Amino acid sequence: MSVVNTHSSISGALRKQAEESEIPFVQALLDAIDEAEMLHQSVIEHSSELENQLEQKNRAIENILANMRRYLSKSLFQRIYGGQSAQAGSTARRNLTVFFSDIVGFTEFTDTVEPETLSLVLNTYLGAMTEICDRHGGTVDKFIGDAVMIFFGDEEDADPLESARACVAMALEMQSATSALQAQWAKFGTQLGLRVRMGINSGYCTVGNFGSGERVAYTIVGGNVNVASRLEHQAEPGGICISGSTYALVRDMVEVRPMGALSVKGVAHKVETFAIIGAAEINSDNPWITLNEQGFNLRPINFQVGALSAIQRQPLREALVRALSLLEQNS
Repeated sequence: MSVVNTHSSISGALRKQAEESEIPFVQALLDAIDEAEMLHQSVIEHSSELENQLEQKNRAIENILANMRRYLSKSLFQRIYGGQSAQAGSTARRNLTVFFSDIVGFTEFTDTVEPETLSLVLNTYLGAMTEICDRHGGTVDKFIGDAVMIFFGDEEDADPLESARACVAMALEMQSATSALQAQWAKFGTQLGLRVRMGINSGYCTVGNFGSGERVAYTIVGGNVNVASRLEHQAEPGGICISGSTYALVRDMVEVRPMGALSVKGVAHKVETFAIIGAAEINSDNPWITLNEQGFNLRPINFQVGALSAIQRQPLREALVRALSLLEQNS
């Protein structure tokens, strides 16, 4: 039985007694019960209203969080959601690995397609790159048109070795993914020969919140950021260029070709550079090339456009790049 029904039963019995006995305090008690019933009903109605308001607020918060996830990297969202400070001036020095990339010839491409097609191509590309970045634990700093800036190792307990290796593994996967994107874009009627240049550098940077009291950006600054940006421009189309400091951390996981020393404005010393040929474990069992003490053997190639899928072309491309690298080293 509900509280209201209980109050009604008691009230009815007391009213009957009051009519029979005409005792004053019984009437006062009945009036008090009536007031209690009205108050109880008011509380129930108010509680229902509060529950509805709370449900609406929860839905609004969920929508805000969903939008935050779209504008922030996964790692940065988790920090802010966890209550870490977002005040301007909150910075620290960290040994980071910094990544830059851009699409070769993308500016010219924008002049040859409709805005809708351009948006579709760019969004699918950036979406794929962001997904790979999240999988490897990187933080997307910013998108600048088709250019992407990512860094690794900003956590206080981050291992610089693991950060560099995760970044290089990410870059290798991104290069492989660009081939698969070609087939996807072909369905949209777009034949974009996508080639991405990538630059990677490792070293100390200042990371944190920069801006004003009204608005801040979580980003990194320093000479090593400029080096990574310069390495990206130094990279060959479809290639990855890394600094000597990064190569020292990943030398067992990649095959490289030395590219000489590079002078970077604002950096006192020259930067040793290397072009990544491919992952060491991939090149060792590549079906198109066999290495030996004297050099290499290439499987006979009779390439026809459309004969190989984008995924099948990647090992062939790596084999040809490896063969060319060995030829240049021994020329």
